[in-house]
Amino acid sequence: MHPDLRRDLLTLLRNKHFARLLDDLHASLVRNGEPKGRVIIQSRDEADALQDLTGKWIEPGRTIAVRDIDLRLREQSIFHCSLAEAIELHRGAPIARPKEERERRIASRERAVRRCFELLPSLGISPEAYSRVIGWMHATESELRADATRWGEQALLDAIRPVALAFHRLPASGAPPVYLAELANQVTGDAHGLDAGRPAHALLIRALAFTFPETAAREDRGSAAWKLNLLSAAGIARDPISVRVDTFGLDGATPYLRELRREGVDRPFTLNTLAEIGGDVRAWRNVAFVVENPTVLAALIEHVRQFVPENHPTLVCTNGNLNLADKALLDALVQRGAHLFYGGDFDAKGLEIAAQVLARYPGAASPWRMTVEDYRDALRTEGRALEPGAVDRAARAFPALAAEIAARGQAAHQEGLIPALIRDLSRFVLEGVTPSTEGDRPDGLPEQRRISR
Repeated sequence: MHPDLRRDLLTLLRNKHFARLLDDLHASLVRNGEPKGRVIIQSRDEADALQDLTGKWIEPGRTIAVRDIDLRLREQSIFHCSLAEAIELHRGAPIARPKEERERRIASRERAVRRCFELLPSLGISPEAYSRVIGWMHATESELRADATRWGEQALLDAIRPVALAFHRLPASGAPPVYLAELANQVTGDAHGLDAGRPAHALLIRALAFTFPETAAREDRGSAAWKLNLLSAAGIARDPISVRVDTFGLDGATPYLRELRREGVDRPFTLNTLAEIGGDVRAWRNVAFVVENPTVLAALIEHVRQFVPENHPTLVCTNGNLNLADKALLDALVQRGAHLFYGGDFDAKGLEIAAQVLARYPGAASPWRMTVEDYRDALRTEGRALEPGAVDRAARAFPALAAEIAARGQAAHQEGLIPALIRDLSRFVLEGVTPSTEGDRPDGLPEQRRISR
């Protein structure tokens, strides 16, 4: 169209009395995909504006076929353009027809997902990382399509790349953790590239949930604890300071550890501190008593302070699920010959944490006061009711205990066993006798060890 004609057409279309009718015509084209249906002429001003455009005057209150307006613009007006072309010129954008737009979105997101799969081989990641990432992507293609719609094709690709590279850099089991900001800087060039709110963060957490399904099942999906546990399972720490493990009675040959033991004070250790002293820590008499709850730890510390500091047993509190500081300390103790006795709550989370400890340290960890009889002793009438099936996942590690808890349908807490835990510690300090290292034996007699003093 000649520029002068385009200018004249825009002048007619910008008539303020034509605005409502143009909106109706645009809506009709969007809805039908072609000139179909009819529109009503509501006023004389609208009739005059339409006549100026098409040369046809319609009595106000009457209707006109959209196809008729289109034909007049094409064949009888000086502009020789379609109605759709006129409206696109007026609006400055193509008409987005639902079917075409839907097909475009589908094609775009399919292309985006395909490009994500094509990207992986070019990244040079390890076979293990490739297997994990490709397995997650195949299992969650529908989510990736939704991501492509929400973020756009390029943003999805830009998020997949650092996730795959992050899996390539995850530490091996037992290796020191990596810190989230450092990992982000390595895989995105930005220390905040894996922060919450970024597409790469969302994909990383979802990929970890697929990779560590048992960890993902322990907390409410999407919660802060859920995300933190998944990062921890992969060996990723937020930073060297924010995670800690609470301790009392650690042993070791360094001046700091000797002074700490002599003063008889409890001490939280961060990953940063453990990186400095982890190679020196020992458990007194090569035994560490590990509890889930800080209230229990405080009660045990109060009791053992009646003994001289030289005879303080080693106590550790995980404060719930094992974080990276918990694992780092327990790993160090076990590597130096310690045997762990772990005790926790009698609910789904408590049994699962205990199962984690036993699985992580086979032969070097035993449950502490976590038998059916201990559960019955700890149970109170005000115990919290459990959902049916809550402890099913723990049945593999604690079949009899899980069955008893399921039958009663009530949780019991470690706090209810504090007197029994105190007696165990006293016997260990005074007689050198540990709790059972194997749980309940078939003959019902717990096997115990006597530690030389």
